[in-house]
Amino acid sequence: MFDDGDSRSAVTAALAELRASTAHLSGQELLDHLVLLQTLIRQLRHDSLHVVARLTNEGEFEARAVRPAAGVADLLRISPAEARRMVSTARAVFPTGLGGEPLEPKLPATATALAGYEIDTDHATVIDRAMSSSAARRIGLERCTGVEAQLAGWARDYRPDELAALANRLLDALDQDGAQPDDYPQVNELHMSPAPEGGGRIKGRLDAPTYEAVARAVRSATAPEADTGKSVGERQAEALAAICEHALDDSYLPQEGGQRPHMTAVFDYDRLVEKARGATLEFGGYTPAAQLRRILCDACVTPAVLGGDGVPLDLGRTRRTASPAQRAALAVRDGGCAHPGCTRTPSWCSAHHVIHWSDGGPTDLDNLVLLCLQHHIMVHESGWRIHMRNGHPEFIPPKWVDFDQKPRSRYVLV
Repeated sequence: MFDDGDSRSAVTAALAELRASTAHLSGQELLDHLVLLQTLIRQLRHDSLHVVARLTNEGEFEARAVRPAAGVADLLRISPAEARRMVSTARAVFPTGLGGEPLEPKLPATATALAGYEIDTDHATVIDRAMSSSAARRIGLERCTGVEAQLAGWARDYRPDELAALANRLLDALDQDGAQPDDYPQVNELHMSPAPEGGGRIKGRLDAPTYEAVARAVRSATAPEADTGKSVGERQAEALAAICEHALDDSYLPQEGGQRPHMTAVFDYDRLVEKARGATLEFGGYTPAAQLRRILCDACVTPAVLGGDGVPLDLGRTRRTASPAQRAALAVRDGGCAHPGCTRTPSWCSAHHVIHWSDGGPTDLDNLVLLCLQHHIMVHESGWRIHMRNGHPEFIPPKWVDFDQKPRSRYVLV
């Protein structure tokens, strides 16, 4: 690990002195001090972008078999979304050619403002998104140069959210004709994310024909307000659920892993002992007894009882590849990709041998772990290691991610 003791000591001492100087500040002096601290933060964020750009351009992440954003997220312990924004902004502000030579920034005015610590990386992200939009592409390169300079100037005076609104209005004014009929991208997006308290959130964007189909189906299945007393949003959500249940019941959907799509309900040992009601679902979190009885009234049930330590009991442990029973047990235990923070569900994962089969590792539950493709590659090629603790997998990062190699696990509360 890089360790410039003198430089670090000097920085630490300077920060301690600065911190001590605030003890007797008040009023306007405190306000000025807060602005000073923000300027220092901007300097550090600018330098961080430069380092991320160098690591990306010099192939350091590729050499470690990880994508830049994934490597940054693990190294800095930030969210994947924040890491992706950081990598994207770094590429826009510090671009290089195929040979690694520095190029003129894609956002020159923004790069200048960042280098002068006048704006934050959040401002740069807003400008990068605006200049990458379809409206910006339509107004032409020459006008784009002026727009980027204008946005960089506004960034010195406005918050990122205010800047985003100004950018939209400016581009709308310059792109008065908008997209031509053939220019509209026919892009359908649907994002589903589980909520910590159970259930989940759905958001998306649909092209005209797809939206028409979905809207007509939901409207036809939506109960009248007089019959339920519920809001439009509640009734439309129930209509969408009814449509999906109908599709599942009538075998309209393709198979998953050789089986019809099915629901996994998990009862842990403590809830059974306490005679508690309800269960944990694979996608939707905890569901109470009333909802569970409705789900199970016409269902094929595969039981998998968990022991007091959360380890699945009474499931087979044979063959080189995981059996269907073992995959069901892994889905119960790991809930999807077991790497901390990953949200891939079991259907997106493969069963990985902690001790490789070629090295004599058995195909037993305590030697298997579910991994998505990205984390499977990371474990095999980038130095991550796995070991089992109390029947659950722990991930040991390589030294370049954490010099102390402290284990990471989603089971820290087990």
